[in-house]
Amino acid sequence: MMEEKKSVLEQVAESLVIYNAALSAVGGEETRGIGWLMNLLNTYFAEAGEAQAKGRPLAWINFAVPSEIFWAMDMVPVVVEVVNGLVAPFGPKALEYIDMAEKSIPNYICSSCKVLMGAMLSGDITAPDVLVVPSQPCDSNLAMYSVASKRFDFPYFCIDMPYLRSEQGTEYIAGELKKMVKFLEEKTNRKLDLDKLKQTMEYSNLAHEYYLKLDKLREAVPCPYSSLEILAEYPAILCMAGRPELVDYLKKRYEMTKAKVAKGESGLSSSTEKYRLVWIYGAPAFDLFTFSWLEQEHGAVSVNSMMNNFTMQPVEDISDYDKIMMGLAEKLKLMPMTRECGGPWEQFIDATIELCRRTKADAALFGGHVACKSNWAIMKLVKDKIREELGIPTLILELDVFDPRVTSSDALRAKFDDFFATVLRK
Repeated sequence: MMEEKKSVLEQVAESLVIYNAALSAVGGEETRGIGWLMNLLNTYFAEAGEAQAKGRPLAWINFAVPSEIFWAMDMVPVVVEVVNGLVAPFGPKALEYIDMAEKSIPNYICSSCKVLMGAMLSGDITAPDVLVVPSQPCDSNLAMYSVASKRFDFPYFCIDMPYLRSEQGTEYIAGELKKMVKFLEEKTNRKLDLDKLKQTMEYSNLAHEYYLKLDKLREAVPCPYSSLEILAEYPAILCMAGRPELVDYLKKRYEMTKAKVAKGESGLSSSTEKYRLVWIYGAPAFDLFTFSWLEQEHGAVSVNSMMNNFTMQPVEDISDYDKIMMGLAEKLKLMPMTRECGGPWEQFIDATIELCRRTKADAALFGGHVACKSNWAIMKLVKDKIREELGIPTLILELDVFDPRVTSSDALRAKFDDFFATVLRK
């Protein structure tokens, strides 16, 4: 009998179960937090994989689009970059999808878009009910997803984003979010219920408050998290803002982390923290073990990254629709990467220096994704400014976040070995 073909979402859910089992086999208190997180993500992806079969609209969204509105409309939001990032480390599928996509689209388009396009061309993922992206910071998204919506016949909405970040800009984004709600209502035949939106925002605010408190605890020396735990929370925050399950996870995680900090305990079980690293752009999603290798070989903990830099405050006033939309507009404006890469370069450097300073970084890491040309253009300025302001070095790495054929794990580790030997240890 022919084996039933599994969708990408089902593959990701199964991969998370396997990964969690491997962690559990290691055992120890230090695996408990990441285990909670893997279970949370597995439950979410299982729900996403079953959504359309159960009559719930499935929305693909960009990482900067607030998920709260979709949960309030009983839609399941799937952050496409999260899916791509979780396909990449769990087997060769990502490379198959990239190669398949490059038969139809230019090779200079971001590999994030290629993974999804290849999965669609292969039939491993079905078209969503809607797709929503903002007009910044990703040019590849703008070039790719509007074309994909026509090729595979699904509705597409683009949130127009202003270049400058003023109060007037926030009002403009709020107006765009209201247009998006009307678009979703029209395409899914569902109405946004204000009471449900308020409940969703209450959950979102609670989760955000716990995340900010956790972020403060992670500034402790030694860091109470392992590198992988810090980076792995990013998909949960993006996909599940507005869900009570996220609040439950972050509350448990906060209580456990607070106790570790009070005892001066490190998040590392097999090495001692010697260096604190901050990824100011990109990271090798195709090899999650690089982060553990850095800990074991060099005692270097990745204490934070640009993508985890959720510094915006919870939406203060959720008493009516207009105020909620203004709060979500402010959130969208300040989402990681949108804040740094969606305007003047000063936004990038200001956020980067603030992050490195408060996390007591010994070095900054620029994982230069080959498709992100605009960020390469300012990197020498950023590196010089970090040295001038903080007195710490920046390691510049050329890589493809999802494709190891650009720069392999071995090549990256060789660069790290040289960096620690010739720069940090001196």
